[in-house]
Amino acid sequence: MLDQRQIDIAAIHQATGIYTAVPEIEALLDQLGWPEQGRRLLDPGAGNGGFLVAALRRLDLDVDDVEEAARRVHGYEFYREAVADARRAVSAHLRERGWGSPAARRAANEIVEDHDFLLSPVPVGIWDVIAANPPYWRLANLPAGYRIDYEAVVAAHARADLLYAYLDRSADVVTRDGHIGLITADRWLLNSGSSELRRRLGTRYCVAGVRRLDAASTFYRPKARRKGTVARVHPVSLILTPTRSGRPLGAEPFRLAPSPAVDGVPLRDIAQIRLAPWLGPDGIFIVGPNSGLPAEHLVPVAEPADINAGTLRPPRKWALATDTTAPPPAILAHLDATLHRMPNRGRRPVRWLPPETFTGKLPLNHDAVLVPRIARRLTGIRLPAGRLPINHGLVVISGLPVARILAMLDDPHVQAQANDLALGIDNGYRSFTATLLRQLVIPRQHLPEHPAS
Repeated sequence: MLDQRQIDIAAIHQATGIYTAVPEIEALLDQLGWPEQGRRLLDPGAGNGGFLVAALRRLDLDVDDVEEAARRVHGYEFYREAVADARRAVSAHLRERGWGSPAARRAANEIVEDHDFLLSPVPVGIWDVIAANPPYWRLANLPAGYRIDYEAVVAAHARADLLYAYLDRSADVVTRDGHIGLITADRWLLNSGSSELRRRLGTRYCVAGVRRLDAASTFYRPKARRKGTVARVHPVSLILTPTRSGRPLGAEPFRLAPSPAVDGVPLRDIAQIRLAPWLGPDGIFIVGPNSGLPAEHLVPVAEPADINAGTLRPPRKWALATDTTAPPPAILAHLDATLHRMPNRGRRPVRWLPPETFTGKLPLNHDAVLVPRIARRLTGIRLPAGRLPINHGLVVISGLPVARILAMLDDPHVQAQANDLALGIDNGYRSFTATLLRQLVIPRQHLPEHPAS
C-alpha cells in the first residue's frame, strides 16, 4: 500500500514525466565530451534511464565489472515505477554487452538509486559531469505534503519551480570544474522570476553550445498529455561550463542567439509601459451598451476580442469609472446586485472600486499604442484617446506621435529582439511582457532627434 509521500510523488511524476529521445541525449553527451572529458556522470532525475544507458554505452567496461560501472555512472529517481523501468533498461543494456544476468541486475540496482535528489542528502563533489532533463513544475502545483518539505529545504531563489531547484542543487553537488548538460524548458533562461537563479549560476558558469530543440522530436512521452501529442514546452539543449569560454549568464534574460548590436536606446528611455487593468467578469464593472447606467460614469473599453487585423473594432462594452468618491445610487445598486459573482481575488473593501483601479492612469486623453500580451509577433495597435484597455494588455505611452512608436515596434531589429526574448506558448504564439518591452533597443533612426519618416 502506498503512503502519502509515494502518492504525492506519483502525482508529480504524472505531471512531469516527459522523456528525452535518444538522438538528443547522444547529442548532449557529444557536447559534454563524455566520457573523454569526464570521469563520473550523474543524472539527478533518471526517469526511465535513457541518459544512463547512453552514458554506459560509451564506456569500455569489462564484462560483469559491477564496481566500475556503478562508479562511473549514477542516477537518482524518486518515482518507484520509473526506478524499476530504469533498472530494467540498464540491466538489458549490460546483458546485450555479454554480462551475466546476476551482475547486470546488481549493477542496475547500484546505478539507479531510489532517492529524492532534492529532499534527501546526496554526496557533494563526486560527479564531474551532470547530464539531465530535469522535471519542471511550478511550486503552486506541488502536492501539499511534498510542498511543505520542499519549501523547508529548497532555497528561496530556486523554489518557484522544480526545474530551478534541480539546477541549483546540481550546481551545488557537481565538482568545481564540472560541467552540466541540460535538455530543458527555455523559461528559466528568460523568466524574470528566475533572474536570481541565473545570477547565482552565472558566478560559476558560462553557457556553451545552446540550441533550440523541437518538442515534437525531442520528447516521446509528453507530460500529462495524450500519447503522440507535442509537449507544451519549448526545449533547449545547453552546457553550463566553468571555463569562461562560453557566453555569460546573469540576471538579465538570456537570449538564445546573440542579437546583433543595435545603435539605439532602450524603449524604457523613450516611453512608459503600463499594464491594462483586470476588472473582473463581464456584468459587474464591465457592462454592455444598454446598461442604463449614467453615461458620465462609463468608459468604452478595448479588450483582446476587439482586435481585428491590427486595428480596434468600435467599442462593444463599457467600464464603470469609479474612484474613492461614492458613485451615484444607480451604480451602487448595480454593483450590489452583481458583486456576488466577483471572484475572491477581485473583491475590494470599498465595494464600488474595481479589482484593479485605473482612474488617473487610464484611459488617456491622447492616442497611445496597445500591445497584445499574447500574439504570434510583437504588434502595436493604435489606442484611441478615451478608450480603456483591459485584461492586462500593454500600453505604450509617450509624447511621440503614435505612428513613430508603431514604426519602432515594427522595425526588423526590434522584432528580432522580441522574438528572441518572448516565451513561446502553444501554436506559434508568444508571451510579451512589460519587462520585455522596456528592454527592447530602438534603432537610432527612430528616435526623436531624427525626423519622422
